[in-house]
Amino acid sequence: MTTNTLFSQAVDRMDAETASYAALFGGQQAVALQRPRLDPRLLVEAERFLDQIKSGRRPLHHFQEAMTTSDFPLYFADSLDRQMYGAYTATDPTWRNYARAATVNDFRTVKRFATSGIRGRLEKVQELEEHKRRAQNMGEYEYAVDKYEAGFGLSFEMMINDDLDAFMRLPQDLAQSAIDSEELFVTEMFCDGSGPHASFYTGPNDNVLAGNPALTRPSLQDAITKLTKRVDDNGMPIQIKAVELVVGPGLALAAEEIINATEYRAVGPNGAVTIIRGNGVSANLRVNVNYFIPAVAKTANADTSWWLFANPGDSRPALEFGRLRGYEAPALYEKLPDMRRIGGGEVPWSFNHSAAEKKVVHVFGGTRVDTRMTVSSNGSGS
Repeated sequence: MTTNTLFSQAVDRMDAETASYAALFGGQQAVALQRPRLDPRLLVEAERFLDQIKSGRRPLHHFQEAMTTSDFPLYFADSLDRQMYGAYTATDPTWRNYARAATVNDFRTVKRFATSGIRGRLEKVQELEEHKRRAQNMGEYEYAVDKYEAGFGLSFEMMINDDLDAFMRLPQDLAQSAIDSEELFVTEMFCDGSGPHASFYTGPNDNVLAGNPALTRPSLQDAITKLTKRVDDNGMPIQIKAVELVVGPGLALAAEEIINATEYRAVGPNGAVTIIRGNGVSANLRVNVNYFIPAVAKTANADTSWWLFANPGDSRPALEFGRLRGYEAPALYEKLPDMRRIGGGEVPWSFNHSAAEKKVVHVFGGTRVDTRMTVSSNGSGS
């Protein structure tokens, strides 16, 4: 057999398609003749073998059997087939459906006030009697926004070697990271390691469903009823026009099945079956699948917990998420190059380290507001 050097030269020229096989191997005969241990007939046989591969008279796998991928690891593993997979699909944010979006002026603590008002039933006043003076309760909430950043740097060598554009989408990933950070921040306001946030969903706040039932049509109906029967400090009913159901991916299918059901059959105490057209709970109800719930509720109940929120556009919100004025959207930055070619022309990398740097900056914060505007269950049945 001929040496690996001769075959490597032959394969390189075949890949470039710069010569015919006959000329290729014919040109090597003089070299082979200078080596007394090599038989020129082997080169002629190799020429005939490869020519049959080219013309289709011999299948390609004969060539691969004769010279395996281990003989040319870079040739077969890298040169012939190289591609870059796309990034994972990002999640769609849901927090805007159940948390109020706000804007703050600076980094100082902002205050939010909520009043119960003096709304209530008028009282009958007898002749010459004075009316009763009403007082209102005032609630105060406060929070401050913080600055969050992330970035990356690329060396000159990495940028030159990036023939698959692997680094072209990194700025887009930074922008998506800001969106993900918003969703995660809001999720941590209503969810903790065991499901519904322990300091927000409590018995005294009356926003935990009795028995923590699993998500079913009857339990969802009970939760909607509980939420829509809320009253203010003066006992006046609070009108809630739209409700947001929030679940993690573990309950996404169950929630959709409940909402999209077209018929419901109720069995009475005597065994009588009542067929109800429609599911009775889908009106003004929207399902929100929050994919960050399992990232927060890591210890328990990530796949069973569920929440109901009053839509923040119609009533006082349960949660508020604020951004800094003038920086409501994430901002992408890149470090200005500090070097240019002699003779003119800037380059996108630094003088000292030959690196290009980019980062994203986002400023946000938030707080929990009204416990009346939400109910929850960890789905454990306990």
